[in-house]
Amino acid sequence: MNTIRTTFFAAISLLVIVSCKSGKDNAKKGEQLKGEDALRFLTGQERKYWQLDEGHDYYEYMQFEKAGKGIGPGGNDFTYTTKDDKIQLKDFINSAFTINEISNDKLTCTNSEGRSLTYLYIEPGTDLARENPLLPVNPKWLKGKYGTSWKFSEGGKIYSYMNNGRIIEAGTLRKIANWRLEGTTLYFGDNKCVVSRLNPVFFDYDAMGIPVAMNFYAEAGEDGNPVKK
Repeated sequence: MNTIRTTFFAAISLLVIVSCKSGKDNAKKGEQLKGEDALRFLTGQERKYWQLDEGHDYYEYMQFEKAGKGIGPGGNDFTYTTKDDKIQLKDFINSAFTINEISNDKLTCTNSEGRSLTYLYIEPGTDLARENPLLPVNPKWLKGKYGTSWKFSEGGKIYSYMNNGRIIEAGTLRKIANWRLEGTTLYFGDNKCVVSRLNPVFFDYDAMGIPVAMNFYAEAGEDGNPVKK
């Protein structure tokens, strides 16, 4: 009986080790990619849907399809090409991504602004898809190591939304107010604002009848100043 039990656990251990090794071997560093190697990861057999998990970029999601076509935010079609560790993507804007590492399930890359991005392959209907819904107002994008800095689309001021619940004016480091977000309600000090959009790039809300539009600027440092790489 002990022999059977020992053999069983040994087999399970071997299976786990092989599985882990297989997963690790599946990933490729960007410098290892030659020609169109990246395509088999990006599109799979036919098409694959990748959703932004960390970092800030207009492309909150990208569906790469065969023959150099795909779909981006808002259902907009795009075309793309790959060469070695580079992805060139074109719709109404031209974007470039440098692949740092890619596997069947995860893509880490750097965009043309030097921001590090992590995308996950998410298959519709899976637990992973349910755990990562695309929300018009998603509070995760206000979070950073210490917070995130957002620039007004008009006027040029930059506010840092800190993880500790303070809003700091960048540059002066003056505390503006405390904040918290509950659903689509932004509590800005004693005021309640209605948020209409909060994604990796855009932060729009209504402040007592005044529309406010902000754009992501950078991660916030510990003191509240933006950290531009």
